Amino acid sequence: MKILYIGNYKDGTGWASACTNNILALDAANVEVVPRCITFETQTQSYPDRIKQLEQNSSLGCDVCIQHTLPHLYSYNSHFRNIGFLDTEVDSFKDTCWQYHINIMDEMWVPSLHTRGACRKSGVTIPINIAPHSLGISKYKPSPDGNTIQDLNHTFNFAFIGEFVERKNLAALLKAFHIEFHPLEPVNLFIKTSLATLPQVQAHCQEVKDGLKIRKRYKEEIIVCGHLPKKDYISVLNQCHSFVMPSRGEAFCIPALEAMALKIPVIHTDNTGMDDFCVGPSVQSEQVPCFGAMSTLPNLYTANARWSEINIEELCIAMRNAYMQWNTEQGLNQKQEAYKMAQQYDHKIIGQQLKELLNDS
Repeated sequence: MKILYIGNYKDGTGWASACTNNILALDAANVEVVPRCITFETQTQSYPDRIKQLEQNSSLGCDVCIQHTLPHLYSYNSHFRNIGFLDTEVDSFKDTCWQYHINIMDEMWVPSLHTRGACRKSGVTIPINIAPHSLGISKYKPSPDGNTIQDLNHTFNFAFIGEFVERKNLAALLKAFHIEFHPLEPVNLFIKTSLATLPQVQAHCQEVKDGLKIRKRYKEEIIVCGHLPKKDYISVLNQCHSFVMPSRGEAFCIPALEAMALKIPVIHTDNTGMDDFCVGPSVQSEQVPCFGAMSTLPNLYTANARWSEINIEELCIAMRNAYMQWNTEQGLNQKQEAYKMAQQYDHKIIGQQLKELLNDS
């Protein structure tokens, strides 16, 4: 079996990271995989040397084609077994008409039960298999020469890592943090984000705090915008104690898995793809019509679809409990459980699962 894998693994985005890890997982399971890149960005970002090596392989003789791209770009070729790969964050994507493009494929791979449910609700009729995302877990160890952030020393630190977009719901996290924790408590909120400048993110944080109207001065968030070298990224994340993702929709959430690989439990919105693997509090949410996602395709995340709005009071409780339990037996056990779960998403283990999917279909 020889796999032609088409995806945007040079784009430097979360979507590209998922694509990269799928290729590396297949390779770790000794599947012959031939990567071919498409792009949605104007500039190529760095990507693993192993994929650069695999790119040198000829695509002649491939009998399976995995298309890890937007469904309206799918193309069917009768010489291949055609597999589409899709991540989606809402309960339905009918407005996109993606279901018609998906149904021309032989089968569909999705990373979570949540996405499979969205596909069925949207009218997808072809076979759908769960193909979880993965990481090279052994690489998630702090480097001795990795940079750290001094302000994160000697405090309990919550971490948020995600794009500065409406769906990620950073405002909910800001509200919960500043409602629950007094500025004099030894607690910090670390935000690593992209798709915005530092002044833009700081202005958003200030707007939320102004809207709370509960004190004159608030603790300042610790914010990093843009790219961090991998060794610095891991070192800084390792300074944190609880990862919080209040997103209104996630097909999977690779940063949450990265946190778990560093023994950091995850507080997350329930009824999302994070339910499949996250160890840590699952916070109650309500299904509401999508609103305000202006940076996406015009027919994606419309009010005809629903996503999960986290309960901020329940998020406050979950964050307080994480802070209070960190050095207790319960907290230490949760750290170990998070790490054990992350181990199950290593490239070798997930690669073997993907290999079995290929053999079984």
